[in-house]
Amino acid sequence: MKLYLSSEGFGNHLDKLKQMVGDDKRVLFVDNAKDYNTPEDRAAHVAEKKAEFEKAGFEFYELDLRKYFRSPDKLKPIVEAAPFVWVSGGNTFVLRRAFAYSGFDALLPNALKHTNMTYGGSSAGSILMTKTLHGTEHGDDPYVIPEGYEEEILWDGLGLIYPQLVPHYQSEWFGTEADAMVDYFKVHGLKYETLHDGEVYVVDGGVEEKLT
Repeated sequence: MKLYLSSEGFGNHLDKLKQMVGDDKRVLFVDNAKDYNTPEDRAAHVAEKKAEFEKAGFEFYELDLRKYFRSPDKLKPIVEAAPFVWVSGGNTFVLRRAFAYSGFDALLPNALKHTNMTYGGSSAGSILMTKTLHGTEHGDDPYVIPEGYEEEILWDGLGLIYPQLVPHYQSEWFGTEADAMVDYFKVHGLKYETLHDGEVYVVDGGVEEKLT
């Protein structure tokens, strides 16, 4: 299994990411954590990321999970053929719903375990790989409900890594929220790993480590 879990963007280890992905530089980019934005703001963010990925040498395709809500069978062959998936940040709870409604929460772990896919994520896209979203409510509002979404909060992560991740640790704009997440994990006896912006948590086969 190959996971590249960043606090912010590519982080400081783009070369490591490229090495993990290999020669096939096609990337499916998931921006559903930003579905609470206006269509214009969301499209602008996708365009910004497209330019960023293309500058880094990747061939960019957006995968909008909303097109596959209640249609996991249509999404399945796309996921199984993907060499590289990147899930961007935003609201973790919105993103979790999108994963569930599309069946991506089952299709993705299966592909990661049985194909050579590399998964990359930043912030919310990284948090979702952990066991639980409890504690994340100190950073993200679980009651943000974009159009086409339901109110039920899903608290389980995908459970592909053991430590809970705390992105944007000691950052100017998210430091208080990150500290509150750490306090929650300490009180509840959960193993956690803090990530300053630039740092990444990597799973590459049998090697699992934080890169500073």
